[in-house]
Amino acid sequence: MKKRFIFAFLLMGFTSLAAETLLIREFFVSFNGNELTIGIILANWIMLVALGSLLGGRLAAKISRPVLAYSILQLLIAAYLPICIFTIRVLKNMLGLAVGEGAGISAVFLSSLLIPACAGIFTGMQFPFGCRMAHEASGRAEEAAGTVYAVESAGFMIGGPVITYYLITFLNSFAAVSVVGIANAVSAASLLKHETRPGGRGSSPLWIGAACCASLAIFSLSGPASALHDLSLAGQWKGRELVAYRNSVYGNLALTRNAGQYTFYGNGIPIITTPLPDIASTEALAHFGMLSHASPKDVLIIGGGAGGMIHEILKYPVEKLSYVELDPSLIRLVNDFPTPLTAGELDEARLDIRYTDGRYFIKITKEDYDVIMVNLPAPSTLAMNRFYTTEFFKEAGRVLGTNGIIVFSLPGSLSYLGPELRDLNASVLAALEGQYSVNVIPGYSNIFIASKGGITLTPDILFQRLEERKISTKTFNKAYLADRLDRQWQEWFYGSVGKAKPLIKNSDRSPAAAYYAAAYLNTMASPRFRAAEDHLGKITLHNSLFAVLICGLIVVALGRYGRHRKAVASGAAIFTAGFVGMSLNLILIYAYQSSYGFLFSHIAMLMASFMAGLAFGGWLMTRSLSRIKRDMDCLAATELSAAAFVLVAGLFMAGPGTAKTPILFFVLLAASGFFVGAEFPLANRIALRGRGAADTAGMLYALDLAGSWLAALLVSAALVPLVGIPGVCSILVCVKIPSIIAVSMNRG
Repeated sequence: MKKRFIFAFLLMGFTSLAAETLLIREFFVSFNGNELTIGIILANWIMLVALGSLLGGRLAAKISRPVLAYSILQLLIAAYLPICIFTIRVLKNMLGLAVGEGAGISAVFLSSLLIPACAGIFTGMQFPFGCRMAHEASGRAEEAAGTVYAVESAGFMIGGPVITYYLITFLNSFAAVSVVGIANAVSAASLLKHETRPGGRGSSPLWIGAACCASLAIFSLSGPASALHDLSLAGQWKGRELVAYRNSVYGNLALTRNAGQYTFYGNGIPIITTPLPDIASTEALAHFGMLSHASPKDVLIIGGGAGGMIHEILKYPVEKLSYVELDPSLIRLVNDFPTPLTAGELDEARLDIRYTDGRYFIKITKEDYDVIMVNLPAPSTLAMNRFYTTEFFKEAGRVLGTNGIIVFSLPGSLSYLGPELRDLNASVLAALEGQYSVNVIPGYSNIFIASKGGITLTPDILFQRLEERKISTKTFNKAYLADRLDRQWQEWFYGSVGKAKPLIKNSDRSPAAAYYAAAYLNTMASPRFRAAEDHLGKITLHNSLFAVLICGLIVVALGRYGRHRKAVASGAAIFTAGFVGMSLNLILIYAYQSSYGFLFSHIAMLMASFMAGLAFGGWLMTRSLSRIKRDMDCLAATELSAAAFVLVAGLFMAGPGTAKTPILFFVLLAASGFFVGAEFPLANRIALRGRGAADTAGMLYALDLAGSWLAALLVSAALVPLVGIPGVCSILVCVKIPSIIAVSMNRG
């Protein structure tokens, strides 16, 4: 195939990943996202790309100049992406939402569907036009779709590290899309330079125009892109003085100033306020934890130390305070804009800052601690939930001293614990019980104090220690202690959590608290979500398998008695491959995080492993098509192998030896990508007979994306938390069975 075509198809995957990544990050910052909102945004993007593939398949079969159409799509995408980013940033003010305020699910759904609609549809339309171009260049219709699929997947693979470690880290979003736009304009110019009109005339004016677009994009990278970035931020942070705005591989950081008060935001959520922090909540968590231990000398803070917590803990005669912070960019930003509070904290000789994942640090440290403070947000995402599971509490127990304690907080109430709050607190409490003696101090923030040796908390004991250690506080006094530790609050709390529905103990394999916390936050932002949450909360393994059974019977019936039986069978194989592939991708990455921590370089390589497997599977099957005589037999064998692989992957993640075999995560992700990639060219050849190459490729690509869409919407947001990883793997095996039967019935 021509080199300029290969570059264009690589760029298709690269551009799609860049658009998807940048838009999700912008939505995440604007709407304070969690797993459910991310799932909705990702699912909408995939749905738009699938729709574009369907529309493009029909158009590509009719248009006489596919190269011209493909080039125009490249230029349209390059032009539209900056509009998307600008609109997302100013949307929150248009909706009347304050900075730091979450948006309702309906607002998230509609905005993530409508704003990137043109970009997603244009991106999807590229694939069938690319297949038409590959067909005309090679003359081999059966291999065209597989080739484009494999090359696009390689573009995704290349894009992962480039986008993560260059575009996002060093450029603002407008500069990043300018780079993507330059690449697309250069590719369009290259394609159009050699494009000829009917009758043999060239398209010089068009490719010269594309070259001018590339030049304009290069110019805008330093000038207009920066101005547009500043203008959009003024709209996004309206009414606030924005002092700094930075991206890192871990997220977005922003700093505002008001009357000398700095507020640091992480992904749109306030995380540090200085020099006057939220004194009441900071003192409560710090002093209840420190006073619960008879003589705390070595203390560990996981997250949220700067801006008050370190200051309060260092009032005690501790010998060493270890502070684990995931993102070094946050501490650099705090140091760039110091206040007396943060400067005093971070310059303290007893402070030891470690830049790594908190759970990973717990695994590798050789030190013992008297107090471990987990000062992190509620477990509304799978990444945060890892610090509230049975496995984490067990790992933390290994580094606690004889009478060591763990301290953390969860959202609460002193009037009414709604179903979401009740189930959240009950699920985490169940994860602690059996390993620790647990004391819960109810409040609008419930403080959990878990001890290995057992402790007695009374107002008199804690106040005596406060006076003996000569600790000065603003709100932490004897009357406050008597109120917070009043026995009636204890009885009320335990009575409320005792009413929790059939309880799922929060664990790495069944991260139920992530669902309950996300449901609580989403219900707070959008009360109408409660009705949907009531239905989602009823998901179980049994009713999930029943739904799969009903859908499977329909697929089998269509594959046996339908008009286009082989096309139905191959389409079912591709749909289930997309669903299973995306599901395994999400599950394996989450399982890796649980075992080894949120190490971003590793996560990027895990994603690259999946895309490498996808590209290799598509390339290998495309190369083998000419030697395959019985394509339905081959597809059936591939389907059976994929189902067996899912079973093996499920057993691996459920087994006790997972933490000892890190390389297997990379191997399993590559293998899951391989099966998805290998099925596409084969299914395309089966469905191609009697149809146009572009139309068939567009339809199957849309089915592949539809399966991925369903997985993005359901798996991480609901199925993994409510059914558990072993349960989801059993569902994935059952999802494959109907397509295996449909393919097997049409062999020969």
